[in-house]
Amino acid sequence: KSKSKSKSKSKMMMNLFPILCLGIIVQTHSFVSPFRATFAPSTSTRLHESFADSALSIASVAASLRGKTIVVKYGGNAMTSPELAKGFCDDVAALQKLGIQVVVVHGGGPQISAMLEKVDVETSFEGGMRVSSKEVVDVAEMVLCGSVNKGIASAICSAGGRAIGLSGRDDSLLQC
Repeated sequence: KSKSKSKSKSKMMMNLFPILCLGIIVQTHSFVSPFRATFAPSTSTRLHESFADSALSIASVAASLRGKTIVVKYGGNAMTSPELAKGFCDDVAALQKLGIQVVVVHGGGPQISAMLEKVDVETSFEGGMRVSSKEVVDVAEMVLCGSVNKGIASAICSAGGRAIGLSGRDDSLLQC
């Protein structure tokens, strides 16, 4: 029984490891999803204990992060599934309800590629990096600052969280 608890705690800590690294969440979904787990009425005591251990571990980490700001990178490929997108926004809202301030930094590569194709702007990749002409940058800004950014902010609000969408150009937040 103690080995089972130890394994469960170890597995949860592995899931929480990205949260503890430099205060940055890489896998938000692993952090909050045990709270959304559903159990059948005939669930064994062992499963209940595993959930309780997980909940205690999560509560401990959440308490240590309360009042702090964390940065979450939300990649464009993760946005391509409506189920993952909803789960991500639910998790951000849950973290906020736990008193953790969340900053989402998002990508949007697949969305940019789709728009470039739609407006017939050619693009290429070198070493896995997009080669960005002036036209590509204009389309990327339109996609990232427009539909992607505002869509994420709106979905987080719909999930019960609070969000506004900003770009680095807003109020000269980022300067080159």
